[in-house]
Amino acid sequence: MKHYHHYCAGLLLSTFIFLTGMQLVQAAPEPATLTLSDSIALALDNSPAMKIAASNQEKAAWSVKEAKAHKGLSLGYNYSLARTNQAPSWYNNTESPTNKLPAWSTLSDGSTAYNHQLKLQLPLYTGGKIENTISLAKHGSEAVALGTTTAKQQLTLDVTTSYFSVLQARNLTDVAQEAVDDLDAHLTNAQKRFDAGTVSLSDVLQTQVRLSNARNNLIKAQNGTKLARYKLNTVVGLPLQNQAVLADKLNTQPSLPTVENSVAAALQNRSEMTQANLKIAMAKDKVKIAGSGKLPTVALVGTDTWADTSPSTSKDRNSWLIGMNVQFNVFDNGLTNAQIKQADHEVTQTQEQANQLTDKISLEVCQAYLSVQEATERITNNKVAVQQSQTDYQLAQQRYEAGITTNLDVMDAELAMIQAKTNYIQALYDGNSSMAQLDKAMGVNK
Repeated sequence: MKHYHHYCAGLLLSTFIFLTGMQLVQAAPEPATLTLSDSIALALDNSPAMKIAASNQEKAAWSVKEAKAHKGLSLGYNYSLARTNQAPSWYNNTESPTNKLPAWSTLSDGSTAYNHQLKLQLPLYTGGKIENTISLAKHGSEAVALGTTTAKQQLTLDVTTSYFSVLQARNLTDVAQEAVDDLDAHLTNAQKRFDAGTVSLSDVLQTQVRLSNARNNLIKAQNGTKLARYKLNTVVGLPLQNQAVLADKLNTQPSLPTVENSVAAALQNRSEMTQANLKIAMAKDKVKIAGSGKLPTVALVGTDTWADTSPSTSKDRNSWLIGMNVQFNVFDNGLTNAQIKQADHEVTQTQEQANQLTDKISLEVCQAYLSVQEATERITNNKVAVQQSQTDYQLAQQRYEAGITTNLDVMDAELAMIQAKTNYIQALYDGNSSMAQLDKAMGVNK
């Protein structure tokens, strides 16, 4: 009994150690640092959208192979089996006159008829239908591949703006914390001066109210940082609670090309423009495919048949055939012409859609360009405002210590400084996110 207790105790201890070890393994720290490039790479690996795009690209490649398959040799097999009340072929295969044989119906209730056929076919001419169908599939495959590029650029933009949002939220939290620290220190100073009888209770109460408001702003900023982090982790494909340190910072001087060069680069680089041209080519392929209905088709055909389907001179009948099969549409009541007209109008539509896309991309580039330009000017302006507000706040504190200014002047100076820093951070975010949007609008791959 004692050995049994020792065994149970050992088993429980081993289980506890094993489970504790598993928890330690599961709690292993994740990568501690994330650059913007790392985030984009992770998103490209983990994104369901990219996996769907890759699957669509593979599917399109198989559609090309399907179209090419119609151009080659095909071999088919057909088999049929049935019961019939006719006499089988071998029943008449006799030297005795047929009319001297007893009726088949008196001997059996029926016979089995069968047919085997192998058919070999090779298209020689289809009026260009097969060739243009292959061309259509190739153009479609290229368009799908470009769609993958578009999806990659959009995901890159989403990750970049999410990354910058975390940086912005973190900077705003730092400013909110600075406001709390400044007002807390000022409250201590005001309380000392009130205790010394040099200021009224109003100074203390006003500062306490401002401090309470600043703490509310800090709580909101901290929550905003967490939410921005969750969004980044989601788009990158990391666990929601991941707290990796972001290594990159917001760029204070975005590099901006000319608007003319930006538009020209967009019209040259954007995958959507190439897709639009491919859609025009696909529409023209459809015109040719429809037009092939007016032309003959020629195919090489060979068959080998062995069967026993009706009374004949042998039990098993075998035959083969090699020949040409020519088909020509003499009259179809306007069907082919209607298909050609529909395809012609599709060409016109795709051409106009390409023109619309050109205007849309040009406008998109100009909007992003102006946003970057505006943010760059705001960065410069707000940077000066931050320096001036910091100096003004320091002077206000000194004047308050000397008793030559009011408590309200100090808090107003502090509020102006916090607002200037907030404006600067917002301008930094707007400049960097707008630059990312401009890169995407220009079709820049990063």
